[in-house]
Amino acid sequence: MDFRYYFLKEGERAYGKTDLMTFLRDTPNIQAEEASDGRGNYVYKYHHSVLNFDAKFVMAQTSQVPNLDRLDPKFFDVNFYVEFDVTLSNYAVEILLDIIEEICKKFRFLIYVYPPAAVYSFRRPDLIKYFGAVKKAYADRYPEKLASYNRLDSQTLSQVCSYLQKRKKLELSLKDQNVVVSNYIFLKTEKSRTAYVAIEWDGSSEFIVPPSVEIIKLDDGKVSRYIPMNEVYAKADKMFRSIDGFGAIKIVDAKFTKKLHKILTKEHFPSPNTSFSRLTLEQILDI
Repeated sequence: MDFRYYFLKEGERAYGKTDLMTFLRDTPNIQAEEASDGRGNYVYKYHHSVLNFDAKFVMAQTSQVPNLDRLDPKFFDVNFYVEFDVTLSNYAVEILLDIIEEICKKFRFLIYVYPPAAVYSFRRPDLIKYFGAVKKAYADRYPEKLASYNRLDSQTLSQVCSYLQKRKKLELSLKDQNVVVSNYIFLKTEKSRTAYVAIEWDGSSEFIVPPSVEIIKLDDGKVSRYIPMNEVYAKADKMFRSIDGFGAIKIVDAKFTKKLHKILTKEHFPSPNTSFSRLTLEQILDI
């Protein structure tokens, strides 16, 4: 199911269409050439390559706004809307709202949300709130459509996505230091929709611990085990230090790797009472 934010203007319909086309072409992650969808509409496709989600900015030939006749006649449809999957994460929608905010300021557009059939000047909290309400209603009505996906809470998924966007910058800043800039692995169990955030460690490298990691998988070629991250911190917290300027991202310096490896192999840690299988980020929702 698709969710839409529609654009309206107060008092008039006219705006600089050529300027809007130029803006869309110049926006990162939107393909440069507009493509007609066969109905005379211009569809600008947005794709976020790091987080792998899509959206469409559509300049339509005719009005697409539901129940337009019920609105105050001072509001005019400009036949332009943004469309994306209703199961998109709140974090991804926040990224789209950055673009939408620029559009609203530049062209003095208002936003129409349906449901609940309300017109707003750009107010990010309200726009996220109503998207969240529609998403929850969809999840409650069609639970079978979500059954094949696993779940992280919205805050955790946002932290994960934020790190993934910073990861390339972190790699560049540490490229001369032989530090492994850990990527996430995502885990699930057989009878639960809960997803778990984890990293892997080879037992010898200096490495990064991203935010929201719940499990570390030690795999040194001899030992392979899953260990709860909070238990690791309880026994070895002083070996982890924060990196200035990167928030809740930590690093284990080379001078501690042997000691940490010994702790993880020799100390007793409670083992998860389950077996894990791998997930991809695309299989995780925040509903």
